[in-house]
Amino acid sequence: MAKTLTASAKRILQEVSAKLTASEKALAEPLLSAAYTEDLAIIESDTLAAAIKLTAEALLTHKKSDSIVEVQSTSDELGKPMTIVSVINENKPFLFDSVLGEINEKAPDVHMVVHPVLDVKHTAKNFEIVDKARPGLAREETVKTSIIVAVLPPMEDDARQALKNDIVSTLAQVKAAVRDWHPMQSKMNDIVHALTEGVTPARKKDIQEAIEFLSWLRDDNFTFLGIREYNYVGGEKTGKLVRADQPALGILEDPDIHVLRRGDEAVTTTPEIRAFLTGRDVLIVTKANVKSVVHRRTYMDYIGIKKYNEKGKLSGEIRLVGLFTSAAYTRSVKRVPYIKSKIETVIARSDYEADSHSGKALLNILEDYPRDELFQVDSTTLLRNAEAILALTDRPRVRVLSRIDPFDRFVSAIVYVPRDRYSSENREKICAALAVAYEGHVSAYYPAIPEGMLARVHVIIGRRSGETPKPTQASLERTVSNIIRTWEDALRDEPDLDAVAFNRFSFSDVYRDTVSAAQAVRDVDYLEKLSTEHPIAADFHAVTDDTDSKSSAALRIYHLGAPVPLSERVPILENMGFRVIDELSYEVTLKPTEPNGPISIFLHEMRLESASGDAVPMEDEGVLYEESFISVWAGGNENDRYNGLVLSTGFDARQVTALRAYGRYLKQAGISFSQEYIASTLIKHSHIARQLFDLFDARFNPDRAADPEEDTKVTEKHIKAAINDSLSDVPSIDEDRIIRRFLNLIEATLRTSYFQRDENGRPKQNIAFKFDPQRIDGIPAPKPYREIYVFAPDVEGLHLRFGPIARGGLRWSDRSEDYRTEVLGLVKAQQVKNAVIVPVGSKGAFYPMRLPHNGTRDEIYEAGRSAYMTFISSLLSLTDNLDGDTVIVPPRTVRHDGDDPYLVVAADKGTAAFSDTANGISQSHDFWLDDAFASGGSAGYDHKKMGITARGAWEAVKRHFREMDKDIQEEPFTVAGVGDMSGDVFGNGMLLSKQIKLIAAFDHRDIFIDPDPDPATSYKERERVFNLGRSSWQDYDTKKLSKGGGIFPRSQKIITLSKAAADAIGLDKTKASPTEILTAILKAEVELFWFGGIGTYIRASHENNSEVGDKANDPIRITAKEVRAKVLGEGANLGVTQPGRIEYGLLGGRCNSDAIDNSAGVNSSDVEVNIKIALAPSMRDGSLPREKRNKLLEAMTDTVAELVLENNYEQTLTISRTHERGASMLSVQKRLMESLEDRGLLNREVEDLPNDEELAERATSGTGLTRSEIGVLLSYAKIVLLDDLVASDVPDDPYLEKYLMGYFPKKMQKDFAENIRTHRLRREIIGTVLANEVVNKGGPSVISRFEDATGVLPSTIVRAHVITRDAYNLPQLNAAIDALDGKVTGDEQLALYKDLSDSQRTAISGFIKTVNDDLAIADHVSRLSAIRDALEGKLMSIIPQYLNDWAKERHQKFKGCGLSDAQAKRLALLPILTMAPDMAAIMDATERDILEVAQALFAVSNTFKIGRLEHLANLLETGDYFDGLAQQRALDTIHTARNAITISALSNSKLEAAEAVKAWHGANETRISRVQERISDLTDKSDLTVSRLTVAAGLLTDLVG
Repeated sequence: MAKTLTASAKRILQEVSAKLTASEKALAEPLLSAAYTEDLAIIESDTLAAAIKLTAEALLTHKKSDSIVEVQSTSDELGKPMTIVSVINENKPFLFDSVLGEINEKAPDVHMVVHPVLDVKHTAKNFEIVDKARPGLAREETVKTSIIVAVLPPMEDDARQALKNDIVSTLAQVKAAVRDWHPMQSKMNDIVHALTEGVTPARKKDIQEAIEFLSWLRDDNFTFLGIREYNYVGGEKTGKLVRADQPALGILEDPDIHVLRRGDEAVTTTPEIRAFLTGRDVLIVTKANVKSVVHRRTYMDYIGIKKYNEKGKLSGEIRLVGLFTSAAYTRSVKRVPYIKSKIETVIARSDYEADSHSGKALLNILEDYPRDELFQVDSTTLLRNAEAILALTDRPRVRVLSRIDPFDRFVSAIVYVPRDRYSSENREKICAALAVAYEGHVSAYYPAIPEGMLARVHVIIGRRSGETPKPTQASLERTVSNIIRTWEDALRDEPDLDAVAFNRFSFSDVYRDTVSAAQAVRDVDYLEKLSTEHPIAADFHAVTDDTDSKSSAALRIYHLGAPVPLSERVPILENMGFRVIDELSYEVTLKPTEPNGPISIFLHEMRLESASGDAVPMEDEGVLYEESFISVWAGGNENDRYNGLVLSTGFDARQVTALRAYGRYLKQAGISFSQEYIASTLIKHSHIARQLFDLFDARFNPDRAADPEEDTKVTEKHIKAAINDSLSDVPSIDEDRIIRRFLNLIEATLRTSYFQRDENGRPKQNIAFKFDPQRIDGIPAPKPYREIYVFAPDVEGLHLRFGPIARGGLRWSDRSEDYRTEVLGLVKAQQVKNAVIVPVGSKGAFYPMRLPHNGTRDEIYEAGRSAYMTFISSLLSLTDNLDGDTVIVPPRTVRHDGDDPYLVVAADKGTAAFSDTANGISQSHDFWLDDAFASGGSAGYDHKKMGITARGAWEAVKRHFREMDKDIQEEPFTVAGVGDMSGDVFGNGMLLSKQIKLIAAFDHRDIFIDPDPDPATSYKERERVFNLGRSSWQDYDTKKLSKGGGIFPRSQKIITLSKAAADAIGLDKTKASPTEILTAILKAEVELFWFGGIGTYIRASHENNSEVGDKANDPIRITAKEVRAKVLGEGANLGVTQPGRIEYGLLGGRCNSDAIDNSAGVNSSDVEVNIKIALAPSMRDGSLPREKRNKLLEAMTDTVAELVLENNYEQTLTISRTHERGASMLSVQKRLMESLEDRGLLNREVEDLPNDEELAERATSGTGLTRSEIGVLLSYAKIVLLDDLVASDVPDDPYLEKYLMGYFPKKMQKDFAENIRTHRLRREIIGTVLANEVVNKGGPSVISRFEDATGVLPSTIVRAHVITRDAYNLPQLNAAIDALDGKVTGDEQLALYKDLSDSQRTAISGFIKTVNDDLAIADHVSRLSAIRDALEGKLMSIIPQYLNDWAKERHQKFKGCGLSDAQAKRLALLPILTMAPDMAAIMDATERDILEVAQALFAVSNTFKIGRLEHLANLLETGDYFDGLAQQRALDTIHTARNAITISALSNSKLEAAEAVKAWHGANETRISRVQERISDLTDKSDLTVSRLTVAAGLLTDLVG
């Protein structure tokens, strides 16, 4: 009965019992008790239940003597599939091992197998397990039943069916063998009897030995499996065996079972069998060709016994198959019949006494001899082999003892090798070598390692066809000796072996087996060079085998610590132009006893061939390829197709890098071809690639430039001519274009750091190129003045400058494909920003190439900072330095441009904390700007701490609301925005008014909604969060939110809002995705939308998202038409696209642009730089230590902020004044744009300015330029004017020193006055201040209008502006109007500004027309001021009554606007006082005093009603710009005529002024009357036109002609 259940089996039985019937439960217990505990642990109860059910079903139908086999698929509750096998039989021998042998052959991984043998009683419908050991059950009629249950891995349907069929077949053979056991025993008795009693031709001794052997077999020394008889028919040479009529027994009952085969063919008779039959031996013992499926899975033993007839003649053969039992293998050879006679013969024929040492050794050899071989071998062969083995005792060596099977079906080879040389690998090689030698296959092998110094393997080589080869024993032994020859054996023969170095390493068996000793010695040389600093080495070398090696190469890669995956090796090699044919890898170990050991080193052996099929040059023994591979691996070069140039051109890795860098720049420049195609083009036309590099080398190699034997200019011409000749042979247009772009780039290059060296004298890894973009073909507008492109292993980047003195931020870009496009998009705004500072715009971006994958924030920061350092150092490597006034050229740099020492940088996205880093690099280069190189560092002005960017933008916001008559510093107003309180712009901005009601905001992490915030409470909480530093909206105290408010992570899929929150942002539902909520916030109906974070969120309706270039925000971006905010404040960059701003402005929205709004940051940085430049001489001479300077900088912080914010105030005011005049300015603005275009300074399309057709449409609709468009014109006007001023002598006028001094804080003006006067950028600073002031006061078109109207240079116009400004003390009036902020309506204040501006424009015009001398500015100011002073107090008593009335009316009006009485009076009289330049000219001509001149002038004006003419002319509206010029020209002519009449009157009389005019009138009364009448006709009878005004001007001129 079954064993007792274990605890785990009991638990499992309880689990499965609920799923089983009663009879199944009865079966379950014996099955589970027969299983091993560890097997049960890995099988789910569902599978066990299924196995029990399947077995129970099979057992239910089982009948005595039947075999039932079931193979079924099942799966457990986890879905894991399994296969169940159930085999039911009446118990008999060999069942379990035979079935298990079949299962193991088909499914080696058996999870569980049990084999209980049970007494089973069958009833009509069920079965019962009977325990006969229990009292009263011993006589029960039961069937002793074998139950085999196995659980296997899942099998396909076909495999399960095949397994079932094979088990059924196996059971049939078991059944046959067991059934015929006794008949086979009886047959053996008959055979023995026949040999004993019958007549045979054999020797009696042989007969007796055969009888003894067969009897021995019968006595349980042989497992009989089958017997079959054959009759011999025919003669000795042609006879054959045919099956006898006698029934076969056991498994041979099946006629399809053949025990002898030759190859795949079953045979009965062969020449070898015939030889046995006709020989004298009575029987033969050998191996069948068929494995047994019964009992043991091994080749069956075959015993052939001759049959004789009654006359003693051969009549046939009886074939017996089966398996020798263990006794046949373990019993002494002296006690095994058939073998013992061979042993006795061998001992007898040997020369050794049985008791001698050698005799005993010989017997031991025979006892240990392969027993199967002893049965088969003849005694002669056995003696020879035994003596050969005996000879090995004293000197172990190789021995191969082979024997060909008598039936020529196999070869038996016994191989001896020294024990220490034996291994499974060697055994496999020996077997394989024997199979080759005998042209067969390894059928079986039997290794043995007896005591002593030898190992043995008995190999059976199966033969299939043909005659068996007969190699000599010596040749076989040589082959085996070579196989077991060790690595050390070969190494000892190597002459270059460094044993000490070699012994540091352990080499794997695989390495030893496959690598030659000579190669191993070479490998050690490379292994010795590896270290943690240099963990990889490569050895390219020529192929040394017999193959055609011209296009092939070999490569060995050595790597410390870890294998190099194929996926990393192969792409590098393929990009180098190789194809990998095959590869092997080995592991070598630095021994534990060595320093740093143990450590693994991996060696990869690769066979390569040229992908193009061309030869692989090896003149340098592969050094170029090794350098290229290692450079790519180490990150010094990129893994791309450019590396194929090494193979195609012979370039080294650095030369390839130069062309790669040019190719990568072309990618940024917008070339349409892929990098792979560009590289492939260069590889394809390798001769041109060499020419291109030679041109580059000729232009920039300092050694060639210094060589007196070479004229590089001539060389360049020859190379370019050769390139052009070569291009004629390039058939592809695309390839031609690529090559020409490279040629163009090389010619547009001004400098490069390619030939510079590092501190160790090695070429720098980083390469920088300085371009003249104006000479580069195909790059998009705007084209910078200069551009530096940096290409390094860890960073790419570029810096665009739009003038020699340029400034702008460097940003950390995340746009690897188009960071130049990103920079171009930003530089337009930078140009506008820089209009208020000394330098023009510049912008740069760098893209870190090696940010850590999944790195922490700190790790990414440090990697980015490292890339930034490389980028900055590379920029400086091409920049001239200064030592005093001496220019220092970078070392080993050929310049194709002039001196260019000005390079400053600033922070931008991602680089806010890098200023100190940049300045540290500047100082390490001893760069003349020292820490003025990068503003905002620890010794500079911290923008966030100052809040300067936000404060500047807030000036713009206040301006918008002021003109809406709302004071946002005193009245609550609603705000939404982008950003969080940790940000500089957003955080500072949201603390600039305590009246802010922040309704909603978001950043990249969170969404903030506060439906009805209390301004005071929310202000304090925002302030608290801001002061935390690195905070987020999650730090905001939600208790301070109004009802319904909340803070929500953007990571949520769906956010539930309160109704109040949804209503606050205009969302019509309370459950929405973050994207929907963010879009709603952007559309929220608030008074101000404040941009303080990164991203572009509003576009024009005609733009698409791809044009915006900010994919991250595509899902939430809205159009300008959808914006409901009244004002946009762009404290951050690119919150709105320029077309979006324009559309918003045309719809009535109020916005400027990011460039206008956030220019304060740029401005403060520039002031910082110039302050530091001014203080540098004092630092250099020691009078101002750095620490003291830093304290001074800090002390001036507030003053710097005031200076900067004044620009924001003035600039936005100018935009407002220009915008307020609307469509009336379109013709003037159009003329400005055209003049800028004519000079090649403006591209309207690039700047999104309207074309002529659009301007015409605007004029028709009465729509002027929007504020954002005006901002662009404002910046261009300032930039162009600055250039014109710097090119003139205006900045050199001593009077303008006050502009220079006023640029700097007052704390510097006394102690460092001389430093300021000698400032390197003195002229540029003066020009910048002047350009800002002139354009701010006069508007963007001020210079172009005066140029067209007067024909004078911009410098003359600016001189006139300065003179009139100070002569009339206009700053005082401007300040008075500024002080009215929030006190009068926006319209009233703008009207005051306009009045003041118009007066100054008149004054400037009058000055330009009347003054033409070389007096200094100071002299003009002094003289004009004196005239003004003389007139101002007495003017009301001099002017005609109509002017008096007009002035009084203006006086009262201005007083009503908030000006003081004195200020209102001055402004009221200013248009009249602007006649002072005319009066000065009359004074000079007549030598009369000012009051007389004034009286005369006003008298003339009154006589000819010139005041009325001026009034009518000013009312005249002209849509055409040149009509306007004609109108102004006519007025100028009238004024000139008036002046001339006045001069004539005063010059021709000694009378008082009034009397002199009367006298002149009397003398010319007739003419005067006629002119007066005609002028009246022109002005009174119909509307005045430009032509009528021109005629009137001519009539007046005629009076003095």
